[in-house]
Amino acid sequence: MRKPLNIFGTSFLDLLSGALAAVIILYVIVPKMTAEQQNVLEQIEQMEVQMSDLNSIMAQLQNTIDRTLYEQIQQQMEQLQNTIDELRRQTQALQQRLEASENENRQLRQQNEQLQQQLREQQQQMAQLQQRLNACEGTTGVTDGKIFGTNAELGIVCLWPENVDVDLYVKDLATGTTCYYRNKNTNFGNLMEDVLSHQNNDDRYELFYQKRIVPGRYQIRVNIYEKAHWTNGNPAHVSGFIVLHPGKANQTKIPYELTLTRKGEFKTIGTLTVTQTNITLQ
Repeated sequence: MRKPLNIFGTSFLDLLSGALAAVIILYVIVPKMTAEQQNVLEQIEQMEVQMSDLNSIMAQLQNTIDRTLYEQIQQQMEQLQNTIDELRRQTQALQQRLEASENENRQLRQQNEQLQQQLREQQQQMAQLQQRLNACEGTTGVTDGKIFGTNAELGIVCLWPENVDVDLYVKDLATGTTCYYRNKNTNFGNLMEDVLSHQNNDDRYELFYQKRIVPGRYQIRVNIYEKAHWTNGNPAHVSGFIVLHPGKANQTKIPYELTLTRKGEFKTIGTLTVTQTNITLQ
C-alpha cells in the first residue's frame, strides 16, 4: 500500500518558523522603537505577504495531509495572523504617541526659549534698576542729610524703568490718612512728585519724605494707575529703598523690589514701623 503523499516538508517548516521568529523579535523591539518606526512597519507588511503565501500553501495542502494536522496548522496560522494584527495596532499606537510626544517637546522647547528671552530682558531691567539704586547711594541720591537734594529725616524712594504710571501710597495706620498723588501733603509726610510716565529713559522717581520724624506705623503700597492708556498692559519692575537719617552716621536703609503685572493692581511693600532711632519693615 502506498504511503500518503506528504509535501509538508522542511521548506514549509522553515517558512512558518521564520514568520513566528519575526513576530517574537518585533514584539520585543516595538516598545523600544524610536526612529525605526517605518522600518518596523515595512517588516510587518513583509510578514503579511509571507502569511498570504502560507495561506496559498495551506490551500494546496488541505486535501493532501491528515485532517487533524491540517486543522492544527490552520489554528497556528490564525494565531500568527492575530499576533501580526495586534502588533500592527500596537506599532501604529506607538507611532501616534511618539508623534504627539515630538509635538509636545517642540512646544516645550519654544516655551523654554520664550521664557529664557523674558528672563534675559528682566535681568537687563534689574541691572538698570541696580545701577539707578547705586546712583541713589551716590552724590545724586542720599548724601549730607538729603535724599535727592530734599532735606528729610525719612524717605521712601520708588523707582521703575518702564513707561508706565506707577503710584506710591503711604497710609498712616493710626489715622487712616493716605499720602498719594491726590493728597501729596499730610501731617505725617509729603509726596515730592507724581511721575506719570517715563520718556527717553529718564530716571525720575516718586519720593515720600518726612522732614522731621513722625513715629508711627505706615502701610506702603504701589500700583499701576488703572486709567493710564499709555501703559498698554505693560508690567512694571518696581524697586527702591526706605532710608532713615540719610547720609548720617546712624543711617538705616531698607531696600525692596517687586513686579506689577497689570493696571489697577495694588501690591503691598510692607508695614513700616518708624521710631526716632530706627525703622523696621514687615
